[in-house]
Amino acid sequence: MGKKLFSFTGLITALVLFIAVNSVSESALRQMRVDLTENGLYSLSEGSGNILTKLDEPIDLKFYYSKSSAPDGSPIPAYAQRVLELLEEYEAKAADMVRLEIIHTEPFSEAEDIATQAGLQGYPINQAGDRLFFGLVGTNSVDDTEVIPFFEPSRESSLEYDITQMIYRLSTEARTVIGVLSSLPMDGGAPDPRTGRPGQRWAILDYISQTQEVRNLTAQLTSIDEDVDVLMLVHPQGLTDSALYAIDQFALRGGHILAFVDPHSWFQPTDPSDPRGAMAADRSSHLEGLLTAWGVSLDSKSIAGDKTKAQQVATGVYLPVFVSLDGDCLNSDDFTTRDLAQIRLLTPGFFETLPDTGVEIDPLLQTTSEGAGTMDATMLQMGMSDPTRMADMFAVDGTPTSLAVRIHAASIQSAFADGAPAGPEGEAGEAPELPEHLGQSSVPFHAVLVADSDILSDQLWVQRMGPYLAPNAGNGSFVVNILENLSGSSDLIGLRSREGFARPFSKKIELEMAARERLQTKQDELEAEIRQTEDRLTALQAPGENAGELLLDEEQAKELESLQATMVQQRKESREVRRQLNSEIKALGTRLKIFNTLLIPALLLIAALLSAIHNKRARKA
Repeated sequence: MGKKLFSFTGLITALVLFIAVNSVSESALRQMRVDLTENGLYSLSEGSGNILTKLDEPIDLKFYYSKSSAPDGSPIPAYAQRVLELLEEYEAKAADMVRLEIIHTEPFSEAEDIATQAGLQGYPINQAGDRLFFGLVGTNSVDDTEVIPFFEPSRESSLEYDITQMIYRLSTEARTVIGVLSSLPMDGGAPDPRTGRPGQRWAILDYISQTQEVRNLTAQLTSIDEDVDVLMLVHPQGLTDSALYAIDQFALRGGHILAFVDPHSWFQPTDPSDPRGAMAADRSSHLEGLLTAWGVSLDSKSIAGDKTKAQQVATGVYLPVFVSLDGDCLNSDDFTTRDLAQIRLLTPGFFETLPDTGVEIDPLLQTTSEGAGTMDATMLQMGMSDPTRMADMFAVDGTPTSLAVRIHAASIQSAFADGAPAGPEGEAGEAPELPEHLGQSSVPFHAVLVADSDILSDQLWVQRMGPYLAPNAGNGSFVVNILENLSGSSDLIGLRSREGFARPFSKKIELEMAARERLQTKQDELEAEIRQTEDRLTALQAPGENAGELLLDEEQAKELESLQATMVQQRKESREVRRQLNSEIKALGTRLKIFNTLLIPALLLIAALLSAIHNKRARKA
């Protein structure tokens, strides 16, 4: 009796200890996190960690999720758990500087109203009006707000970037300043001498101004203000050595560059009254010295194109140097291009990497191996504008070219090894005092280079509808994405796409495909026979001369009856093949489940039995 009581008491004690340990570990061990996933799905990148350690004020994150509204079989619940656990990792890493609140938005609750007012998108899921909320609202100490309206599972590889970018924006008070230096009349230019009216301001500047401050710079600049976050160079021509030196030193101080350089600027204005002068005009950008220091080169005598991406410019005429890039031409791993549908370029150039510079280059826009080619830029500079002749002169060589690249390096050398250039002789006034010359950067260098300036012209990507802009290509979004990316810290720029957590069962798919291939031939034969039988039946059942009358002799009637019986048998066999396929796939799934469920316990059981046998023999010995 004593032993039984002792055993019963032991079981109760063990059960109580088990529950107590689980309850305590749920809270006490919550901060002890180990990420055992293959790609570190639940670990933050070094860049995100650096941004979190630099926070000066708390950031409040409110995670809204309609757990009870998620449809059965939807991928949302699993992805929501993934998002929540990553947000908890932010909270854990930020040491009280990120405060996470989880809000379950039940249907028709006050939380739903608050989520809607905050800018979250509730997706209707049924006729009763229930909506699914799955988003994030971030605020800082001065009530600035950033919102992720809905966590799309399709953007999972950008999940960390989106959350880190939100936190970075909330931790930065000043509005981003974009310094624009252009030889093109992007701001409208001088008034038309015939009408006196100023030219049309380019839509891209309005597009950028919606979220960032645009500051126009002149070609005579000698330095660039420290509050300029990104320097945007558009078809630089005729820059003085002092201006080039200012750009060089801006880059070496850690300033970020977005440059549009072009072997042939199609929309560069010329004097219509001087056609000879227009023909001889230099239409190429001039930035060779700085490009060399940044590890790339641009051949001003060659224009790149793609015959498979050519755009129609006249009836039956497709111009290979006027391209619309989409699909694999856009870098799907870079946040600036991954969500864009198409980008249009006109007479672009291409970049080549220089050896032994230590600069890393990632292509953003590329031509295809099937249609890539080049043509001589001097032909355009000689005034050739006939699209048919241009298309005939384009030569496909099958070598993909990089039309836009992201470049980054731990350090770069100055293009001015001897220091600041001397100012022009006879210059009035005293020379401006310049900061100390930097021969090498001590901070990481980041830039994006695009081998086309026409990409910014309204004609290629947008239509104006009164005060509104109606984009018909992704050129504007491409530029804004780059500026937003480059205006962030080096840690934010360095973030890359992460592989998703939803990984297919490749072995199961492989076995299913093998089963389908094994039965597909039989299925194709049956479907062909069914089509032939249907055609013959249709022919026999066609009406005669009188509408609605079937004129069949005895032999045709027998054939009709036979064909109908054949049709029934063929469809029966077809259904049997499909049933057999479904049965095999279902059986395969069952076997795999049993195998995966029982394999590890079986191995543990065998190991335990072997261990027990070994111990028993050891005791006997």
